[in-house]
Amino acid sequence: MKILPVILLLSSFQSWARSQTNLKPFVTDYCTAYVEGTREQPNLWKHCCEEHDLYFWAGGSLDDRKTSDLRLKTCVEKTGARTQAVLIYTAVSIGGSSPIRFKTKQWGHAWEGRQRYVSLTEDETSKIIYHLDTHNQEMSADLKQSLKEQLNSRLDSK
Repeated sequence: MKILPVILLLSSFQSWARSQTNLKPFVTDYCTAYVEGTREQPNLWKHCCEEHDLYFWAGGSLDDRKTSDLRLKTCVEKTGARTQAVLIYTAVSIGGSSPIRFKTKQWGHAWEGRQRYVSLTEDETSKIIYHLDTHNQEMSADLKQSLKEQLNSRLDSK
């Protein structure tokens, strides 16, 4: 009978440990192996790629992924670079279907061992938001706020 409390304690500890999963830090390379603007304006759509990388880091459902890719396309289009927007959108769409996988380029790579294309839970969303509030001080406040609003709207739509 003394073993039952030990088993219960270990089980509780495992649940607690899983809930304390540390997020991998957010890192961006912006427009992965692609130009981030024109010759005249070399950083013209760089911010669009940073936002896309942020969504890619956080992860979520397949619909969230598709929305993220479309947001990237729309953002680049707003800079006036419509041809570039189509090229970038096509590249990220093909890249997501590629059998070649890079750990830092996978949807939801902030999480260790988390299944891809599953909606973020309320707890996971809170962890992403907390991480944004306590890390990446060089990231623009507008970008952080945009992601927070998008993540919260995902929860509201469930």
